[in-house]
Amino acid sequence: MKKALLIINPTSGGEKALDYREKLEDKADQYFDHVETKITQKAKDATEFAKQASEEGYEAVFAFGGDGTVNEVISGLAENEHIPRLAIIPGGTGNLITKLLGISQDIDRAIEELDFDSTNRIDIGKCNDNFFGYIFSIGSIPQAIHNVDIEEKTKFGFMAYAYRSVKSAIKDETFKVHIKTEKTEYKGDASHVIVLLSNFIGDKKMFDHNRVGYANILILKEASLASKVGLIPDFLKGALVENDKIEFFEAKEISITSDRPLETDIDGDEGDRLPVDIKVLADHIEVYSPQNQ
Repeated sequence: MKKALLIINPTSGGEKALDYREKLEDKADQYFDHVETKITQKAKDATEFAKQASEEGYEAVFAFGGDGTVNEVISGLAENEHIPRLAIIPGGTGNLITKLLGISQDIDRAIEELDFDSTNRIDIGKCNDNFFGYIFSIGSIPQAIHNVDIEEKTKFGFMAYAYRSVKSAIKDETFKVHIKTEKTEYKGDASHVIVLLSNFIGDKKMFDHNRVGYANILILKEASLASKVGLIPDFLKGALVENDKIEFFEAKEISITSDRPLETDIDGDEGDRLPVDIKVLADHIEVYSPQNQ
């Protein structure tokens, strides 16, 4: 019997996620013999629900929510002997993973285009004891993003993040960082560090190459607003790593320390403070793709 678990964050979709419950259940019923729905009520509920589905041999787990919800589901799946396939319905503000996978940002269309015969495998990262499906970062902008509450996200959407990020960038400062990988080492100043499991940010391609099983590490070495503005032309050209203000390398295993216990971000939520150790798990989770992808 093919079983699927639907995990819905009720605050997603502009706090209208539950309005889509019946449509999502009807879509799952077309393919699966047994469909169960669970609604999150607090942090880490999605992790526990996904873990239980893995242990009980479910074929698929659906995550309906933003990047934080998807991250929780990935964390619940990642270390089990049996890992169900993952379906993602974008209901958040950034929805970075779904943009990377080519999933429509319109909820109705995303549900309609789910193809249970089409999948892609994705890398995930493990940071200390936590998992991420897209991005790890350090710097003032991630810290500012953590201060955006649900009410702001619902009212202003992505602009809430943009506003706080711009305010933070204006008064940014550098910190000392030591990054060591299996082949490369960097010691010096940084205002931001990004560990990215893709060569895209959202739907914008930043550089050409991207290898399965490797993270892309980008270090912005200066804090001035001028240096950040100077990145824009290369960012728009998809040549960010060619900018002399950026230090770039690839790695499978990464150790990051600093001169102070800096706050970190994992897929849009607060992660462990430094130091951290990161490992890339190649092709670790199978994700349903949209039709015609």
